[in-house]
Amino acid sequence: MSNIKLVHSGGNSVSLTTPDTLAANKTFKLPNADGSSNQAMVTNGSGALSFATPTSWTTAASFDCASANPSAIEVTGLNNPQVVMYVFHELKHSASSRNHMQIGNDSTGYQASGYFDIGTYRAAGGTETSTRGHNQAQWYPLEYNFGNANNLYSGKIVLTRTFNRWIYESNFDVSYSSQNDQYESSWRGHNRNFSGTFQRVKLFNSGGGTYTSGHVTILTQS
Repeated sequence: MSNIKLVHSGGNSVSLTTPDTLAANKTFKLPNADGSSNQAMVTNGSGALSFATPTSWTTAASFDCASANPSAIEVTGLNNPQVVMYVFHELKHSASSRNHMQIGNDSTGYQASGYFDIGTYRAAGGTETSTRGHNQAQWYPLEYNFGNANNLYSGKIVLTRTFNRWIYESNFDVSYSSQNDQYESSWRGHNRNFSGTFQRVKLFNSGGGTYTSGHVTILTQS
């Protein structure tokens, strides 16, 4: 193998060498200028190297539900991100009803049609059940059959933009206060009708009430 050795004035050196195996000639073209602080070198897949800012998450909102008792886990004023993620730990609601989610923008409000989802749930060690929601007014990312005010939800919901349409996936576990019962569940879905600028999203309960405990962070990625 060939090496390029750069020798330090103190006598030590740094070497660049070829891979252990190489099936064909490779050419990598260096950028013509340095990048900005904290940028990394990336490739276009054809050998051209450049500097770019690594993809990172931005915190859009955080909730300590035991202190704030919010009626909805909501954020507005978003700048049409590529990805939005809810991360939640032992989230609990006062109403024994189902949690819904809607997306929209700040000028026209929330989209109220065209939501589809499908998913599964099962008790720990039990049989899996599959169900779906067809062309609804909102998504059901946390449940279809967990209408219980003792539920504690831990997991995440990830919404992703493809062109100007949105899909979601959720994965979480459901436990019960002062009980050993536990469920695992996952859902996914899409919206057929919403194609505007994504600026707002909310998770809320159809029975009214408030989120009484747990922690939630909403993250975005451009």
